[in-house]
Amino acid sequence: MNRVIRIGGFILGATLLVFLVIHSGPAMLWRTITGSAWVVGPLVLIWGVVYACNARAWQLLIPDRPPEFTFLRAFLLTISSFAMNFTTPALSLGGEPLKMAGATPLLGRERAVGSVVSFRFLHSVSHMVVLLSAIIPAAILLPHTPAIWAMLGGATIFLAGATTFLLSSHRDGVFERGVSLLGRVWLLRALVERLEKNRGRLQELDRELSAVHTAPGQFKWALATEVAGRIAGTLEFAVILYGLGLGLDIPRAFVIANLGSVFTMLLFFMPFEMGAKEGGAYLIFAWLGLDPKLGTSAALLSRVRELAWAVIGIGALLLMGPAKPRATSR
Repeated sequence: MNRVIRIGGFILGATLLVFLVIHSGPAMLWRTITGSAWVVGPLVLIWGVVYACNARAWQLLIPDRPPEFTFLRAFLLTISSFAMNFTTPALSLGGEPLKMAGATPLLGRERAVGSVVSFRFLHSVSHMVVLLSAIIPAAILLPHTPAIWAMLGGATIFLAGATTFLLSSHRDGVFERGVSLLGRVWLLRALVERLEKNRGRLQELDRELSAVHTAPGQFKWALATEVAGRIAGTLEFAVILYGLGLGLDIPRAFVIANLGSVFTMLLFFMPFEMGAKEGGAYLIFAWLGLDPKLGTSAALLSRVRELAWAVIGIGALLLMGPAKPRATSR
């Protein structure tokens, strides 16, 4: 990412975060966070389940995987890659090379790269599926204004179209088809020409991506497992709402978690999601008729959970021994 954009995103995010802290009141934030600090333990456990689902889905995407590529190995690589993503200032992609390196001795280089790219693809598709499911409670709970209806309607059309395209392309090869579609956009022709030079690599990635379809139903199980992990992750805000004294409100928690992820995606240029996570929670709480200042507290509690798992992931990375190469390279 361009350095100017990174610096600008950092300044914007830091400014927004400082504004929200001052506006919400440092004393109020400290009181609500310390009073609800007990929720961090349950949040860590919930995300342990989420990462377990991630690891199992990754395994399911690898047909005929060697027995040495155990669930424990996949789980440790998953939480270590999260720690790397958490410490990556922007785009959260630092963990993928780590997963590739950790899986290569067991799967071979091309297969390891293909499995990680395939999981990233599955991760995105599952995100779209869960976001689509959040449209219904959002339509019920959010203010019934023309702007909200337009936002939800546009989101439904985009998510449904993107999900359909990705799922239909998965078996036949999404990368080459994607390059062909980009080639129709005049402004992107220079990018397409660079991608064409790597057509061989794109074809190899498509083969690895579609390899899971050689095992009937395995991709569906992988997607179901990943979606289950996504849904489990939304329980985080159910626990946080309860800890803040707002009751165990799962529908509102589902909307907060999913709309909050949309805000962080749209503001991806803000390093560490700084300001984007807190600002999104502030706005969504207001839309749901809750005290928006508690939204800032909720986002900060979620950050404590992220920090805890980042520490666990770094610890796993330091303790995890190198895998013994038993699989032949492909």
